[in-house]
Amino acid sequence: MPATAKFAPVKESPSAEWEVRPCGMVVQTPYAAASSAAAAAAVPPVPNIRVKVKHGAARLDIYISSQASFGELKKALSAQTGLHPLDMKLIYKDRPRPSTAFLDVAGVRDRSTVVLEEDPTARAKRLLEMRKANTMEKAAKSVSAIALEADRLASKVSALEAIAKNGGRVADNDVNSLTESLMNVLVKLDAIAGDGDAKSDRRLLMKRVQKFVETLDSIKLKNKNNSIEQLHKQEHRNKHSSQHPMLPKAPVVMTMNWETFDSLSTPSASTVTVTAAATSSAPPNPHASLNWELF
Repeated sequence: MPATAKFAPVKESPSAEWEVRPCGMVVQTPYAAASSAAAAAAVPPVPNIRVKVKHGAARLDIYISSQASFGELKKALSAQTGLHPLDMKLIYKDRPRPSTAFLDVAGVRDRSTVVLEEDPTARAKRLLEMRKANTMEKAAKSVSAIALEADRLASKVSALEAIAKNGGRVADNDVNSLTESLMNVLVKLDAIAGDGDAKSDRRLLMKRVQKFVETLDSIKLKNKNNSIEQLHKQEHRNKHSSQHPMLPKAPVVMTMNWETFDSLSTPSASTVTVTAAATSSAPPNPHASLNWELF
C-alpha cells in the first residue's frame, strides 16, 4: 500500500486574501501577505511626547501619545494629583480644552506646557449627580422593601375577599386592622423621594395598595348592608307577630289582706231565721238528715 503524502498545514495570514482558480481550487493570494506587511511597515508608530503640566506651584511631566485626547491626559494626571478627572480644567494657550479634543489637533507638541486647574463648578455638578444617584439607589431599595410588605398584606386581602365572595361574614376588626396597615404603607411610599425608575415603581406600588384599600372598603360596605338587611327582617318578624297576638294570661294578684274564719264558724241572725222557717214549713223527712257546719 503506497504511503500517503503528508503536507505541512498552511499558516493563514491574519490579513490573507483568497482567490478561486479556474480549476475550482481556492488559494491564498500570494501578494496578500507581502502587501499587509508592507502596509504595516509603511505606518510609523505614534510617538510619545512629554507634556509639562503646571498645577499651582507644582510641575508635572506626563508622557503620553501625541494623538491622545485631553480626557486621557486628565486620567493620567488623576493618578498623580488625586483629583477626579471630571473636576479638572486643562488650559492650553489661554483656552480651556474639552476632554474630547485631541492634543495634536490643539497643537500640543513635545515639551508643551498645559495648565491644570480645579473646576469648582464641575466638582459641584459631579457631587450633585453622585448624591442624586445615591438617593435613587436608596429609594429603589426602600421601594423594594415596601413591596415585600405589600405582598404580605395582599395575601391577607385576598383571603378576606374570598370569604366575602363565598357568602361568609368578615369581622370588622380584621378589615379595619388590615386597612390601617395598608394606609401605613402608603405613608411610607409617600415619604420616599427619588426620580427615574424608583419614582415610577413607587407610583405603581401606590396604585396597587390603593386598590387593596378599595377592596377592603367594599367588604366593609357589604357587611354593613347585610346588617341592615338582617335588622329589617327582624323588624318585619316583630311586626308580623304583633298582628296575631296570643291570649293574654290573667295576672296573679298578691295581697296581704287575710280573711278570718270567725265569720264562717258563727252563723248570722238572718241565717238562723231562714233555717228555722224552712224547718217549720218543710214536711217531715222520714230520713234523718245531717246538718254539716262549714268552717
